[in-house]
Amino acid sequence: MFNLIKKDKEKEGSRKEKKEKKERMSAAELRSLEEMSMRRGFFNLKREAKRESKNKVEISNPIPIKVASTNELSLTDIESDEFSNRSSMALDDQISVASSTDDLKGEGGGQDGHRSSVRDRVAHFGSLAKQNSSQMGQMMKRFSFSQRSKEESPSEGSTPSGQNSAAPSPQVESKVFNMLRKHSQRVQPEVADTKKVFIPELVDKIFPAPLQLPTVVAPSAPETRELELQRRNTGDFGFSLRRTTMLDCSPDGGVYRRVVHFAEPGAGTKDLALGLVPGDRLVEINGRNVENKSRDEIVEMIRQSGDTVRLKVQPILELSELSRCWLRNIEGLRREARHVKTEEQITAEQAWYGSEKVWLVHKEGFSLATVLKTECGSLPEGRVKIKLEHDGTILDVDEDDIEKANPPTYDRSEDLASLVYLNESSMMHCLRQRYGGNLIHSFAGPNMVVINPLSTPSMYSEKVMHMFKGCRREDTAPHVYAVAQSAYRNLLTTQQDQSIVLLGKSGSGKTTNCQHLVQYLVSIAGSTGKIFSAEKWQAVYTILEAFGNCSTTMNMNASRFSHVVSLDFDQAGQVASASIQTMLLDKLRVSRRPEAESTFNVFYYVMAGADSALRTELHLNQLNESSAFGIHSHSKTEDKQRAVQQFTKLQAAMKVLGISVEEQRALWLILGAIYHLGAAGATKADEDEAGRRQFAHHEWAQKAAYLLGCTLDELSSLIFKNQTRGMQPLFRGGTDDAGTGDNLGSKFTALECLESMAAGLYSEVFTVVISLINRALKSSQHSLCSILIVDTPGFQNPRLAQQQRGATFEELCHNYTQERLQTLFHERTFVQELERYKEENIELVLDDVESSSSLSIAAIDQAPPQALVRTLARMEEARGLLWLMEEEGVKPGGSEEIMLERLFSYYSSGLGENKEGSLLLRGEKSHLFLLGHSHGTDWVEYNVQGWLGHAKSNPAAQSAATLLQDSQKKNISGLFLGRASGTTVLSGSIAGLEGSSQLALRRATSMRKTFTTGVAAVKKKSHCIQVKLQVDALIDMVRRSKVHFVHCLLPKAESVGGSDLRVPHGESSDSGLMTLDVGLLRAQLRGSKLLDALRIYRQGYPDHMVFSEFRRRFDVLAPHLTKKHGRNDIVPDEKRAVQELLESLELEKSSYHLGLSKVFFRAGTLSMLEEQRDVQTRRNISLFQAACRGYLARQAFKKRKIQDLAIRCIQKNIKKNRGVKGWPWWKLFTTVRPLIEVQLTEEQIRGKDEEIQQLKQKLEKMEKERNELRLNSDRLESRMTELSTELADERNTAESASQLLEAETSERLRLEKDMKDLQTKFDCMKKQTESMEMEVMEARLIRASELNGEMDDDDTGQTQ
Repeated sequence: MFNLIKKDKEKEGSRKEKKEKKERMSAAELRSLEEMSMRRGFFNLKREAKRESKNKVEISNPIPIKVASTNELSLTDIESDEFSNRSSMALDDQISVASSTDDLKGEGGGQDGHRSSVRDRVAHFGSLAKQNSSQMGQMMKRFSFSQRSKEESPSEGSTPSGQNSAAPSPQVESKVFNMLRKHSQRVQPEVADTKKVFIPELVDKIFPAPLQLPTVVAPSAPETRELELQRRNTGDFGFSLRRTTMLDCSPDGGVYRRVVHFAEPGAGTKDLALGLVPGDRLVEINGRNVENKSRDEIVEMIRQSGDTVRLKVQPILELSELSRCWLRNIEGLRREARHVKTEEQITAEQAWYGSEKVWLVHKEGFSLATVLKTECGSLPEGRVKIKLEHDGTILDVDEDDIEKANPPTYDRSEDLASLVYLNESSMMHCLRQRYGGNLIHSFAGPNMVVINPLSTPSMYSEKVMHMFKGCRREDTAPHVYAVAQSAYRNLLTTQQDQSIVLLGKSGSGKTTNCQHLVQYLVSIAGSTGKIFSAEKWQAVYTILEAFGNCSTTMNMNASRFSHVVSLDFDQAGQVASASIQTMLLDKLRVSRRPEAESTFNVFYYVMAGADSALRTELHLNQLNESSAFGIHSHSKTEDKQRAVQQFTKLQAAMKVLGISVEEQRALWLILGAIYHLGAAGATKADEDEAGRRQFAHHEWAQKAAYLLGCTLDELSSLIFKNQTRGMQPLFRGGTDDAGTGDNLGSKFTALECLESMAAGLYSEVFTVVISLINRALKSSQHSLCSILIVDTPGFQNPRLAQQQRGATFEELCHNYTQERLQTLFHERTFVQELERYKEENIELVLDDVESSSSLSIAAIDQAPPQALVRTLARMEEARGLLWLMEEEGVKPGGSEEIMLERLFSYYSSGLGENKEGSLLLRGEKSHLFLLGHSHGTDWVEYNVQGWLGHAKSNPAAQSAATLLQDSQKKNISGLFLGRASGTTVLSGSIAGLEGSSQLALRRATSMRKTFTTGVAAVKKKSHCIQVKLQVDALIDMVRRSKVHFVHCLLPKAESVGGSDLRVPHGESSDSGLMTLDVGLLRAQLRGSKLLDALRIYRQGYPDHMVFSEFRRRFDVLAPHLTKKHGRNDIVPDEKRAVQELLESLELEKSSYHLGLSKVFFRAGTLSMLEEQRDVQTRRNISLFQAACRGYLARQAFKKRKIQDLAIRCIQKNIKKNRGVKGWPWWKLFTTVRPLIEVQLTEEQIRGKDEEIQQLKQKLEKMEKERNELRLNSDRLESRMTELSTELADERNTAESASQLLEAETSERLRLEKDMKDLQTKFDCMKKQTESMEMEVMEARLIRASELNGEMDDDDTGQTQ
């Protein structure tokens, strides 16, 4: 007992000394000390320096695991744990008992015994550390950084340095670890039960009152118009009938679908005198109501009309705003006159402002209230008293809980930026009211907001497209066509590339709007020879939906790939060529997908729609009930019928794009082979038995091999036999013993190899489909600039669709892409604007602009500094999830849990801390984590199980291309051999880089440069880093153009789950169908930062022009200044000229600002100047036309005078001829004169014929030579292009290699310098040691001589 108390006192003293020593040490010294403790296998051998305890070795207790509230383990707090104190006493007691026996072993065998014991303990403790990895945050962070590869290594610092060391008893060690294991097993369940994940809410305020959302007021019915049309010479009245079904509101607020007939202008007619507008619903004909009549009855009534017919029409709600704008433009109303308010409206607004109406913001949304006046001091500071409008409840709330409300006249504002009070509640109220009136489009400053309708709207047609043709944005109503028209107008005026980027959640209608944008541009711009028709683009999207879409829990027809539609325009503004680039295809969906989700649509189309001959050829007459890939035909009859129709439509689309029957047959063969591979399955044998990796059902594998054009042995060899090659580790920073891990040369199961082969085959099929589409769209015409339309899968959140599962890696990639596009929106809207103001010395007071979503992006793709050279000293640097996957996937001992611990150590909050701005949270289980997308408004829970498989390269997937190119079937090999010779795929990721035009080559070069510059040149083969590189290439391509953003919003969370919310014809529906989910709407608005964008749009100067460009464009408004400066393109003082021009226009001083090189305008000012310029230009053109007509009339009169003189001359000659017609000499002269010239004429003709023949021969020879030269020139140009591309790639690779070499050289020089310094110090120490040894030797000699002298004296004394 006394010994235990003594040892406890000694331990307390040593702890105090250590604590004081640590407080005196720097941060770097503490870090190195902790790393050294990790290298020693979590053990600390205490060796006393005193000589009296030289033969005694005391081994401290192993580090116990302290479990905290947040499941993180702190090394600094371990010693203060109660369990640590108790175990210390027990361990010291056991070790003191054992040491008495162990010390008797002697010095000879003590060292070896101690080594073996420490090795066993290291292995044992390493296994315990793996089991408790989810509870060891800080410890596993440091351990995984530098010593993961040494987890199973017996070397490094575990062996004591003394020669007299002794090992403890193995029985004692087993007792120690049994105690630790029991303690960890006892603590873990308690932690699992108490652990909760807290996700911050957007608004969490709750008030003690029944709160209600403001009522969605039904919009007033549009005004009806009565028209009287005259019958034309062709027998018709100049308009056409169109029948459709649409949603309508009943008087009680319900929503139902009914049949309507539209009376619209005829196809191709531009007769504005009709007064009809697309979207006019036919109400009456000749005074008789026809709303409930059939089409045949209506046509008969029109036929029975006489020369005139009287129509009564009414615009539908969806197109009411567009119809109103169109009619006002026809009437020529000025822009200011369109928004004139009546006296009643002005009085109502003044009363509204006087009553101080506000919105009370609460958890369920917002409610309308009135601020009550109170006496001063009756309420605390910052508190106000309000009265709710719906029930009169009076509440005391904070000032931050209320927002000012706009008058009811702004409830359906077309532009959210026009709201008097711009706040979140007012934006949501405006969008709710507009959506309730079937108005799904809204302007948000320069951006467009589109709320996905729950029914197919009637606002998309070719006639509606022509209503936007040639219009400016200010002259049109909100519509997705207005975005396309704005981009097209900017392209024509500035000759600059344009981009349209669609943002939003999955199921918000991005792909549908992308199709509308493409169809508008193709229809309005046109093309030479009409090679790009609407039918062709419809066929393109039919094929893309078949091969790239599938049914998910988020969307019934979700896109599983990102694509960019590139439309190239010539100088005339027509579409010259087009192409599609695709990336981030979810190819693993073929073999593996979440539960309740389907594979790609084309498989179901083929299985249901193939005819008997094709079904026999594909061996699909009998389908296997079980499939390793889960591919089964539809069980419902209606689904099968729909699939048959879609397959017929798919074949027709391929025929439209010129895809031959043999090419289609090759695609069906590969798809059938993929199905049979899933039916064949794979054995679940032990991984070490390579010979047993094989198909589970060889008869189905034989069918797959036959369809692919190879033998069963060849197919089996490509799938199973090549996996011993594995993936070579790319990490070059570990020690030599890192190669002893189990994961070196990654091994794959048979099923994984089979899935990789299927994914590789489908990836090749999808790539060749994109190539065939681009072949039909390409053209050799010269193009000047282009419009890019970017469509990517939206944000994926399974919890939004009521799915109790974690998101997959593919969903993370799609979310990451959307985050990067949102960052681009933030950069264009905020960062570039503020930088522009700073460059032009414009001082502008703006509200605080929040940072972009770079925190969540950094957690995914942040690359460590100097990533080209990876050493142990740089392992502590932060890096994103993609880089961690790439490292953990190739390093021995890597796992998803260790990867997450490293990720949390970089970006998550620490133990007991609430790190502000952290967008990374731990999940309820060790393999789950939550990431806050969209600035923390959309928290997605991810499940990392199996993610490291994405970082490993399976040879089976790489063999898919070789298998198809070497196929014995000529249609398959010919299709893929032709593609292999080109550059249609970039590093196996980006497809669709075909095209010979200059713009196509520029895009391909830009993307290729992204993959061959810097780190990409080294990491472009890594599957994880390829995700970042593909998105980098996309962002870089879009960043080079002027970007237009379309924000697509999801109306309800219920609409995501895949349920069909369309209302059947004639049936009533719930009145809430046309309402929005306010919580979901608030999250989307906050995540998109639209409110901040609108604020900077209103407070700043969004429109700007260079001085010279502005002067040349608007000098037509000041003719006197034009005379002063003349028609010179360059003026000595452009700024002064612009200032004089602005002063002459009498603009308000606050509406513009002169910078250093540009003039800046408030929102709406430049559009007003553009309208004035259009008016003045029209007036000038009218004057010019009048002058031209006068000149042409005078020229025509002059020509008539000359004709009159010629007629008189001819008449005079005719009279003379009649006088000499009977004279004999005249007859003789007219008879002889032709005979004299006959001979001469024949000789001339003969000479001319010979000359013509010679010229023809010469011309043919020159044509032949010119054709040969043209062919040679084309061949040389193509070769030069290929060589330049290869040269650029090689140059970029060389630059990357040089950077790598320079970095390694600098590292080597630094190490050599350190070695030289150490060598110098060693030499100095050696010299000092030698000198000290000499001094000691001299001292010893002197001492010996003194001793000898004393002895001689003693001997002499004795002798005497």
